[in-house]
Amino acid sequence: MKYIEVGVIAFAVSYILTPYLAQVGKKQNMVDLPNHRKIHEAAIPNLGGVIIFFGFLLSLLFIVQIEGQIKILLAAGVIILLLGIVDDIVDLSPKHKFIIQMVPALMVIISNIDLINIFINNQLKSFDLLGYLLYPILILWIVGVTNSINLIDGLDGLACGVSIITLITFFVLGLKQNFETLNLISIALAGSMLAFLRFNFYPAKIFLGDSGSTFSGFILASLGALWVLKSENAFFVFIPLIVLALPIFDTLFAIYRRYRSHQPIFQADKKHLHHRLLSRGISHKNVVLILWGVTALCSIIALILAL
Repeated sequence: MKYIEVGVIAFAVSYILTPYLAQVGKKQNMVDLPNHRKIHEAAIPNLGGVIIFFGFLLSLLFIVQIEGQIKILLAAGVIILLLGIVDDIVDLSPKHKFIIQMVPALMVIISNIDLINIFINNQLKSFDLLGYLLYPILILWIVGVTNSINLIDGLDGLACGVSIITLITFFVLGLKQNFETLNLISIALAGSMLAFLRFNFYPAKIFLGDSGSTFSGFILASLGALWVLKSENAFFVFIPLIVLALPIFDTLFAIYRRYRSHQPIFQADKKHLHHRLLSRGISHKNVVLILWGVTALCSIIALILAL
């Protein structure tokens, strides 16, 4: 029953807030302006991060006692959200963003240090001291996935839909092992983003912005890591990788492509997978649906392997 209540409240709050903040964004000039590397041709409000955060937060506040794991995750998420809002306004350098993003990643890791050590001792003991490489790997995972969701946010509804599919997958995985806290976080964010998608799908009336894409990416990364650690099964490290295969491989390919072309690794371009599909004459809406389908297929494969 808790899951239904959290999901419904998150959906309702987000659905009510979205049209209102879309108007506020236009009036206050808090918009994403078109340029040579973007698809849209008009200024679109980019306050999606604020909307999905409040839907997410209020649904949890009404139903769940905010303490321990949820409290730390929320505090870390606020840092990511505020960083994204600042980035939407002043366009921060990638280097500065990465450095700051390590702080909330470390907050999640430090708050779960006992859980990580148990996992290392029980599942990675054959690796001896090498097992403690899990710490830098977790930092890389959280910061990497946070930014990978941001990088695929190039078409209306794409990042939002991919995030929702991933959250539902993590929710199903958590149900199997009765991870109530992780399940509540998953369904709260999924409910908020599902309502937002109504206004974010093509043609979008409002964008996630860097605040929304990085916040959802951060929560996804944290949920995936915590699910693996709580499952206490070394094989399960591959499950979040499979679920998030689309944004991860798109990001890795972008890094490789720019390195090979002697371009700055963090320089934005129009050569992501969604751009390539568009260039083949596939419509905006169909490209999004195809990539949602790819994510759904990856999620089904992950569920089969895990369950």
